[in-house]
Amino acid sequence: MVLLRVALPLPLEPMSYLPPLGDGRPEVLGRRVAVPWRGQVRVGLVVGVEDDPPHAYALRHAIGYLDEAPFLDAAGLEFLHQAARYLFAPLGQVLADLVPFLEGALEHRVRLVPGTDPSALPGGLEALTRWQPAHGFDPKLLDLLREGGVLEEEVRERRPTRTVLVPVRKPSPGLSVKARGALEALWALGEAESQAALARIAGVSSSVVRRLVQEGYAAYREVPLELEPPEPPARPIEPLVPPEAPRRVNGGRFEQRLAVLAGLVQEAPALVLFPETHLLKRALAYFPQALPFHGELPPELRRKLWREARDRSVFGTYQALLLPGAFRRVVVVEEASDSYKLTSGSRAHVARLAELRAQGLGVELVYLSMVPAVEALAGPALTLRPPAPRVHAIDLRKERGWPLTGRAVALLKQVAVRGRQAILLSARRGYAAVLRCRACGWNPTCPNCALPLRLHRPGKQGRLVCHQCGHTAPAPPLCPACGAEVFGLSGPGVEWLAEAAVKAVPELAVYQYSRERKDDLTPLLEGRPGVVVGTTAVLRAPVLPELALVLLPYADGFVLEADYRAIERFHQLAWHLADLHPTRRPLLAFQTFEPDHPVLEALREGDLERVPQGELRLRELLGYPPARRMVKLEVSHPKEATARAAAQELAQALTPRARPEEVLGPAPAPVPRVKGRYVFHILLRAESTDRLHALLADLPHPRGARLRLDPDPLGFVGLLED
Repeated sequence: MVLLRVALPLPLEPMSYLPPLGDGRPEVLGRRVAVPWRGQVRVGLVVGVEDDPPHAYALRHAIGYLDEAPFLDAAGLEFLHQAARYLFAPLGQVLADLVPFLEGALEHRVRLVPGTDPSALPGGLEALTRWQPAHGFDPKLLDLLREGGVLEEEVRERRPTRTVLVPVRKPSPGLSVKARGALEALWALGEAESQAALARIAGVSSSVVRRLVQEGYAAYREVPLELEPPEPPARPIEPLVPPEAPRRVNGGRFEQRLAVLAGLVQEAPALVLFPETHLLKRALAYFPQALPFHGELPPELRRKLWREARDRSVFGTYQALLLPGAFRRVVVVEEASDSYKLTSGSRAHVARLAELRAQGLGVELVYLSMVPAVEALAGPALTLRPPAPRVHAIDLRKERGWPLTGRAVALLKQVAVRGRQAILLSARRGYAAVLRCRACGWNPTCPNCALPLRLHRPGKQGRLVCHQCGHTAPAPPLCPACGAEVFGLSGPGVEWLAEAAVKAVPELAVYQYSRERKDDLTPLLEGRPGVVVGTTAVLRAPVLPELALVLLPYADGFVLEADYRAIERFHQLAWHLADLHPTRRPLLAFQTFEPDHPVLEALREGDLERVPQGELRLRELLGYPPARRMVKLEVSHPKEATARAAAQELAQALTPRARPEEVLGPAPAPVPRVKGRYVFHILLRAESTDRLHALLADLPHPRGARLRLDPDPLGFVGLLED
């Protein structure tokens, strides 16, 4: 007897099932299978088999396979197991993260096994002598029938359909002229999307079409939904074929890097990974032959494309990692982007998983980005000539004016005089980071987090908002501690900068662009002068055609973070600003207390690698990634004493098995209280994944507290999500 090991898209390890009754096919690995699970029917993946298992009589049978051919090939299955080990996560969780579209709608039918006497069973089961839809019966009752061995089941994936209006009868003499015209139009069309659509086409009112439906001349029908990915506008690019396949490609303009990408994918199919859908779509316009695969496509279309990717290059986000295809190369675009890090579930870093995927396929891995990530510095590089940005540092130690210095205002006035466009980039949303009473020093803090409340001003008075837990409260008109009327503000956000821009250059239209508010930029896209004030969300907006100035009023706000990667992120941001416009060289102005910052020096000298190389040397000295692999253990509890004791207990359990340099902590998180929970961190650093497994093996769960694990952490502020 063969036993199936089935992984469900749940945070669980694979579970054991007997094969479906009457289906003894020998090759089942990689196929999707429907199985009973806690009163439901769930779709899982067969990831292993066992011969002659003990206690097989106590197991349930799977219901049925959904695929004639494997949904996941052998290389994909091997990668799935490797990824689960790499991420210290249950295999089912990794499956749920990488293939969130695994389960589709099912058509599930049930009946009693022929020859079963319904009278010997609970009442009301007479109808089950014939095939019946399963949803009409109590799931607990179906479970009892399964366990009794008297239930026969069939399951298949429901084909996606759409509802349309179709004609069913020819016009009769009694129809009005308008109704006859509408019905004849429907016969000519064959179908209509809705009654309103037919009324619009036929030039009649909706009541006329409604009467056709009521009198049986037309009816709604379910028809198969033909799914195809949207075709991008075709702008093919001339390939630039490198003499030798490099490990990484850096520098150049966006289109120059795409030309190298075209050279890399023209010889054979490649899997090209992007951190975000907007960047994928931007690149796809130059590669109409590539197959797009990302989370904005309907799940039904993703399942369809899954079977069509065999001999084509695929441009995808993280959901394309497991695609079965004849890929000869894996390309990771902008490998340093934080968007590659999944924020929940297995918390995988997709760029790291891409290395595993390329190794499993036995193909080359190439990084393609403006500036290299610290982790990608090893290996041969093809460096294109980078943009030559115009850099202007405004020393906040010497200049007057806040949040816009006099020199910054002068630059904005030049933009206005020349009829050009500018971007003001802020690291903060809202109006101000801190509201403080000038008389007594009181400042509002979040009741759930150890953080100040940020001031937002959607109205005259404004609201106080916590950017971690979302707590809001009205901004007080007077200090609740001393009754003073005057408040001091610091840490300008988008709203404050927009207000300052309106005062400084009233002749320029000012727009805001952030996660909370996205103004219509159509006038700017038509070439009219103006200023966009926004967060880094503005980098995903359409390119401003007359862009002449990019100003960071407080550039240090992008660096002063509780994160050892902050300088690397600022370096990437600065160079992406240099490549923001495809042909222009807008002035990059930085208001800063460090006008000689290494990032600004690298910009002035056109050196893409100085900062990453310096960061690499520093991390090697400190034993930080990529010199060692890191795992963050997060211990949290609503009571500080409980969280602290649990973290210390965990550290004591690690001490006998770890070398001193392998464990940092326990220590309070940079923000020690978030969403009502006190947070402590323990960082594990080791030379390999195997060593980390040895440290984490059979580690006792801390008593009374919540423990979460984050492999390859990118951030240290906030609570890890489920």
